[in-house]
Amino acid sequence: MTVQIKPINIEKTGKSQQWPQFLAVLSACSLAIGTGLQSGWSTPAVPRLLSNDLDFEITQEEVSIIVMIAPLGYLIGSPFAGFILDRIGRKYTLLILSIPQITAWILTATCQNVPMLCVARFITGISDGSFFTSLPIYMGEVCEPTVRGVLGTSQSMTTLIGTLLMAVYGSYVPIRTAACISLSAPLLFLITFVWMPESPYYLLMKNRTEDARKSLKWLRRMDNVEDELMQISRDVQRQISESGRLRDVFIIKSNLKGFLTLVGLRAVQQFAGISVLMFYVQVIFKEANMSEVTPAVSSIICCGTQLISAYFSSLVIDRFGRKPLFIFSCIGSAILLFIMGGYFTLQKYGEDVSTFSWIPLAAMMLYFLVVAMGLLIVPNLMAGELLSTSVKSKALGVMHMYLGVTISVVSVLFQWLVNYGMDTPFYVFGVCALTGTLFCYFYVVETKGKTLEEIQQELKGNHCSNSMNNHCN
Repeated sequence: MTVQIKPINIEKTGKSQQWPQFLAVLSACSLAIGTGLQSGWSTPAVPRLLSNDLDFEITQEEVSIIVMIAPLGYLIGSPFAGFILDRIGRKYTLLILSIPQITAWILTATCQNVPMLCVARFITGISDGSFFTSLPIYMGEVCEPTVRGVLGTSQSMTTLIGTLLMAVYGSYVPIRTAACISLSAPLLFLITFVWMPESPYYLLMKNRTEDARKSLKWLRRMDNVEDELMQISRDVQRQISESGRLRDVFIIKSNLKGFLTLVGLRAVQQFAGISVLMFYVQVIFKEANMSEVTPAVSSIICCGTQLISAYFSSLVIDRFGRKPLFIFSCIGSAILLFIMGGYFTLQKYGEDVSTFSWIPLAAMMLYFLVVAMGLLIVPNLMAGELLSTSVKSKALGVMHMYLGVTISVVSVLFQWLVNYGMDTPFYVFGVCALTGTLFCYFYVVETKGKTLEEIQQELKGNHCSNSMNNHCN
């Protein structure tokens, strides 16, 4: 397919405005708040389920199933999003994704038995898998390179806002009430995002040149967008010429390297404990026998710390780059995981740790602060940067299916390792985090300040200058 661009006479010129890009991304990220509410649900819900908060009994084994079943929904949600992204567009895919969020919260609020609650949690996984596949693509395609870093991290930050909100009100109101409150997030998204523009990349893929021009004018708030439109057209045309079949993810060098980079980043992220430790953070604090602060308050403090860290990281990620922050995050989290492991080892062998009862809260606070600086935000950001437009939706669909399975596997692994003592999972996760530094240093490419086309050329092994003309050798 050839994309035809007809130049038009432009009378007004000027510098692009960035606030419309912020508006579009933040509107889309209101759905991320709902995703954060869903992801953070287990933190306050697990102790409530074990204390019979609902009007039916739930065993410890059933609680474990409820926790691990949500990520398995990625197996449906991710390929579903990958299938419709290139058919109905990025915008309408995101709008459709509000439906499973609304459905899941209604089922949670009205559940009468464990199977019904499991269905609700599985639907949240479908929603999350679809969302994490779709939003990075939309954000990567509507943002200029100069703001893609800070705006790309807004997905992580707004997800953390949802996680923090759930930790706050989920700890103090019944599960059914929390579900009703959580319905506000997808409803807010529907009201605001319906007015946002479609991705100009997608519109050019469909040969809708005039619509793409209008979208760029809205996003840049300037009349003369012809240079950027021509550049995007060339990028899309080249990437479409490389086809868009699923197997192209694995047979084209640049696609495979980008895909394997994301797979590796997600593996390091999850095996460093980022999700499972949040699921069970209140249980961990209870096992630590802290006397100063309750487990509920401790989890709120950790979530708040993580949010603050992600915010400040978003301000510097385009200055320091993705790789340095990820490596620092891996090393820092490994040290803190080993400290937590050491505390529980002393406790396991009967040592008096009452003098050091402040260590679990301090170590976990610092852990969530450090992971938010790199392990959390970098994989989410690079998901929208590393893949060619022609295979992006398909590759992310497969990758997030893998992510869902990985989260479930790590959840099961955590339960199994705890049988050998609460210290064991912390040591294992610490070693995995250290391994991540080697992977990032030797394999991951830096994407700071580069256009999506320049990133593709670097993945091919070509050197590109940082310019609109994309001179590559």
